[in-house]
Amino acid sequence: MAEASAPVTGPEEGIDARQLLSPEDRAKMLARIHSLVYWVGMLIPEQELLGGSEIDLREIVYDLTNKEKLTPEDVARVHQLIDLLSKRAKSLESSLTKDQMTVDAAKELLEEICGLLRAIDELRSVETVEKAEFRKQEVMSRVEDARRWKKFVDSIKIRG
Repeated sequence: MAEASAPVTGPEEGIDARQLLSPEDRAKMLARIHSLVYWVGMLIPEQELLGGSEIDLREIVYDLTNKEKLTPEDVARVHQLIDLLSKRAKSLESSLTKDQMTVDAAKELLEEICGLLRAIDELRSVETVEKAEFRKQEVMSRVEDARRWKKFVDSIKIRG
């Protein structure tokens, strides 16, 4: 897991100023985060610090996205995980935006942020499938209700 790097204050800590992230490089990295598909192909971080504890993020996302049927508890877990991942990504992006750091540290941060965005997207796709399945069941239930009512009305017409 890439840790949010501590701010680098400058050459007095043994860092060559040429290794520091320039405003132009910072702007390019932030633009990448906000591009529509930059995170495609990025790896989901194996481990991530969320909510004060380290989790096996890649494994959890894999398990949730490969389940045939999500339980209500799974759906709640997906929502909670998306929320925690979004907060973590925003926090890391804030660090990338404001903190002075080396180009290498910024690249690591960018990679972690994009990995988190990839995890969020994967989890949202699971959520979408679940919602679609729920809507399908709702519609099918209404169709079945309509068929029963039609059958009932037809039976009344025949008697009348």
